[in-house]
Formats: sequence, structure tokens, C-alpha cells
Amino acid sequence: MEEIITLISFVILVAFLMFIDLKVGKTQHHVMTLKSAALWTIFWIGAGVLFGFSLLLWGHHIHSIHSIEDLSFIIKKHHHLININGLAFDEALKLYRQNLTVEYFTGYFIEKSLSLDNIFVWLIIFMSFNVPEKYYKDILFWGIVGAVVFRFIFIFGLSSLLTAFEWVLFIFAAILLYTGIKMIFKKKDNGEKEKEKYQNHFIVRQFSKFRHFYPDYDRGFFFKKGGFIFVTGSFLVLCIVEFIDIIFAIDSIPAIFAITADPYIIYFSNIFAILGLRALFFLVYHGLRSLYYLNYGLGTLLILMGVKIITEDWLHEIGFTNIHSLILVLSIITITIVASLLKKNNSKVKSNV
Repeated sequence: MEEIITLISFVILVAFLMFIDLKVGKTQHHVMTLKSAALWTIFWIGAGVLFGFSLLLWGHHIHSIHSIEDLSFIIKKHHHLININGLAFDEALKLYRQNLTVEYFTGYFIEKSLSLDNIFVWLIIFMSFNVPEKYYKDILFWGIVGAVVFRFIFIFGLSSLLTAFEWVLFIFAAILLYTGIKMIFKKKDNGEKEKEKYQNHFIVRQFSKFRHFYPDYDRGFFFKKGGFIFVTGSFLVLCIVEFIDIIFAIDSIPAIFAITADPYIIYFSNIFAILGLRALFFLVYHGLRSLYYLNYGLGTLLILMGVKIITEDWLHEIGFTNIHSLILVLSIITITIVASLLKKNNSKVKSNV
């Protein structure tokens, strides 16, 4: 019962935060400024960090843990990398909450870093369909709302699958290894191939056949005319944004299942990571158009998570914990950003010589 109450409370919290975002956004310019994007990004990161640390106080209530037997069952069920043998219940509970917090932040930073690639694809989509800048915010807002709903279905569905068939984790590992290697060896181009690919996508072709389709963006997502409901170009782009998010979720969510099998921690970290994507999009749009080594960093991250799934038992034996996972994730993200900035500065120096 406490699990259901926790989930409902979380959904209400997310709905409240998104309502504030929507209301404040309506009072501002259509295109989020660099300053506004930076402030909102700080707000969303702050909210995610605050929620993570709050797990230190109430994390055990998620699964209604009231005894050492309850705790042992949950640790085994969700593959938490902690050992509570010989500990008093209060000490074991404290260790469990600390581990939940580490798992949350590891998942949060993985999803946040992988979402950068998502943002760059969104930019390509908006440019390839010539979407006016003033419509970006609404499309992204409803795109994120859809992502919140879809990820709930995806995460809890996968969790049920894992409970019945643990070998599914090895399929996730294969997906992560394949995607990571593909990312590292992906050739850089000017974006024209990506534009062509999305313009010729199955969804786009199907919309072109739809009789009640209005290709422009100035009438919202739907409008009624002559007794018929018409869908607009904005709705088409929204569908593509949602489709892209599904594709990226197939890569990113298995990476977090490599950290923990607890669907609540996965969902909490995932949602707080994507809630700030709209603000982060405009931050990227205004000045951080490219991180040169992004593919290498994300590819390495996915490969490491795939290896972690395959070698989980061995890592547990040698004392590898989720703290080590978090350190690895943060190190890869930091190295990727610093190396990209150094590359950018070196390019500027050479161009000025």
C-alpha cells in the first residue's frame, strides 16, 4: 500500500512542478532566453538533487520496510549491492537508504548525460521541419509529458519482466554494448543525412497521406473545421519527438537497470533527469551546440554499464559498489566535457593563427 501511496505522491509532485513550468512559461517570451534557460536548468537540477538526498530520510518507506526480514527480501529482490549481515535493524536501514540515494544519483547522472544526445536530435528535427522558434516550447513541454507517461509503462513493465525472467538483463547488456560501440565509431557529418532520415521516416510518410492534415504550425496541435478535426505540423513534430524519446529510452533505461532493479528508484531518477530537458534544450540551443567528444563519452558509458550487467556477481565478490559506479559515471561525463572544451579552445586558437 505504501508503494502505491509513494507513487501517487510522486506523480502529484511532478504534475505540480510541470504546472508551474507551464504557467511561468506562458508569461514569458515564446523562445526561452539563455538566462531563463540557465535559471530553469539550475532549478530542475536542484529539485532532482534535493529529492535524491531526501531518500536518506524516507527511502525505506517506498517498499514499506518494517523489519530486518522485509529489508533482506527487498535487497535480494532488487539486487542492491549491500551486505547487512550482522547489523542491527536501524544500522541496516541507514545503509539501505544510503545505497538508495547512491543508486538514484547514479541513474540520474546517466540519464542526464544520455539526454544530451536526445537534445541534439531534437535540434535536427526542428531545423529539418523548419519549425518556427516560438513553437519549440509547447512541443517540448508536451513531449516531456508524454515521456513521463511512457517511461512509467516502460520501467514498471520491464521490472515485472525482470522479476519473472532475470536472463532479460543479458539482452539489455547486449543492447548497451552494441549501442555504445556504435556511438564510439559513428562518423560525424553536417547533419544532412540525419535530416533526410527523419524527413523520410515512416511516421512522416503516414501523416502525408492523412486527408485532414494541416502542414503549418500556427493553429496548435489540433483544430476543427467544417465538422472535421485537423492535425497540424506541430502535432506531427510532437509525434516524432515522442518517437525519438522512445528510441533513446530503449538505450538509457537498460543502463539504469544495470545499477538497480528497483523500478521506483529508476523511475524517480529518470523523471527528474528528463523534467529539465526543455530548459536544457534551450541552453544547448543558445550556446552549447556541440560537445566534440560526446559520442565517445556516451558510448563508453553504455559499454561500461553493459559490462557491469554481465559481470555483476564477480563485481559483488571483489567489493565493487554503487559508489564506484557513480564515481565512474561522473568521471566519464567530466572528462567528456573538459576534453570537448579543450578541443574547442584549441580550434579557436588555430583559426586565429
